[in-house]
Amino acid sequence: MTQTYFHTIVIGAGSGGMTVAVGLAGLGKQVAFIEGNHVGGDCTNVGCVPSKTLIHLAREFKLGDNPDNVLREVIRKRDVLREKETHEVRDLKNVTFIEGWAKFTAPKEIEVALKDGQTRKLTAENIVIATGARPRLLDIPGLPAERVLTNESLFDLRDAPKHLVIAGAGVIALEMAFAFRKIGTQVTLFALDDRPLVTAIPEASEALRPEIERAGIKAYYGATATGFDEASRTLTLNQGGTEIRVQQVDKVLVAIGRVRNLERLELEKAGVTVDKRRGVLVNTFGETNLKGVYAIGDVTPTSAFTHSANAQGRRVVQRIAFPLLPVAKNEPLFPNATFSDPEVAAVGLSPQQLKEYCHPGVVKRIRVDFKTHIDRGYTDEVENGFLIVDAVRLTGQILSVTIVGPRASEMISFFTLAISQKISLYKIYRLVFPYPTYSSGILKVADFFMRETLTDLKGELAAYLKYRFAK
Repeated sequence: MTQTYFHTIVIGAGSGGMTVAVGLAGLGKQVAFIEGNHVGGDCTNVGCVPSKTLIHLAREFKLGDNPDNVLREVIRKRDVLREKETHEVRDLKNVTFIEGWAKFTAPKEIEVALKDGQTRKLTAENIVIATGARPRLLDIPGLPAERVLTNESLFDLRDAPKHLVIAGAGVIALEMAFAFRKIGTQVTLFALDDRPLVTAIPEASEALRPEIERAGIKAYYGATATGFDEASRTLTLNQGGTEIRVQQVDKVLVAIGRVRNLERLELEKAGVTVDKRRGVLVNTFGETNLKGVYAIGDVTPTSAFTHSANAQGRRVVQRIAFPLLPVAKNEPLFPNATFSDPEVAAVGLSPQQLKEYCHPGVVKRIRVDFKTHIDRGYTDEVENGFLIVDAVRLTGQILSVTIVGPRASEMISFFTLAISQKISLYKIYRLVFPYPTYSSGILKVADFFMRETLTDLKGELAAYLKYRFAK
């Protein structure tokens, strides 16, 4: 066994790990980059890239087209990008790419089980944990393994199932439900949650309900799977004591959450603190309790997206390469987007955080509907879309935003900037937006705020003083 010293070891070649490895290598640091599966992590291989490719192709799908061709094109595009990224990583200057599985043997020592059966021991001044997460599994009595899909196996399908059952009603579940329905697959969805996209505000969930029904997706909320009969291909559900039989099931996609990939690492040998519920505990710079050991992405308490892992990776690069340069005390805002029909995007405080941090009555909620308030929504016949903005009364400081409708995933970035830079609705009121666009709805939010505020300054001032007192 040979032991090699590096400036930094990065474990995991997903979005966050790639950001750190490429960033530090570009600054002349010697980096060991370890990956046991595919370069690109979830995003390239079993997440963002194949899922958004499928969503795009499904949108273009026409009656009479072959759905199998859609799935095979998803595989082709995924594989092309995977090969491209793999070659780029292998050719990176200052990067030693190692294929294998890493574990700690001491605080700054890593042992890698190589794919050829050998082992290699590495040491480094800095170690970055970016091992991501995997799908949470669901045990359904009688369901054969060959009928079970997760996001890790879904995008290897070459033939479209005639009937796909989806367990879950979150981001992955909804995106895939709409996409597969568009290419002609019968889709049944069931979830323990009492509404779709339970992490969003209730208004967003209620907006999705009729669209799910309109798409022809059969949905059962507050339901669990109690068994599967292979002979008749029947899945039995229990919804509030009522037995439901879902027949002629081809595949069951399990999309009920994620589990952090931490077991292999043996972090206890390094003395790194891990919370069983929240993951690897880090400070605002991504550093664990062990100096020089960092964690980013899904393994941490605050990151569940490709873009958040990337953002955390950038902070770690700066912290390692330029430790004397100031780094923002807090992590940046992480917006989120669900590419359902309609899209749902959000940023800022959650409803629970609004209750915890703000005095009752201080938050003004403004709603702008695409159909009635935005001319582009009228011309495009958008039946179901809106912006909801929660702002501090009087000052117009934006606290949280949810957008449901076309281009929601694109529009949310404006509000991410506004919240981060404390751009008030007063300043937004002075902006000019192209007409007619969906983004002109942002200006409508400012219009409504100004009208309601300036006509009741006394009441708004009283509410604001309560807010200042509560803080």
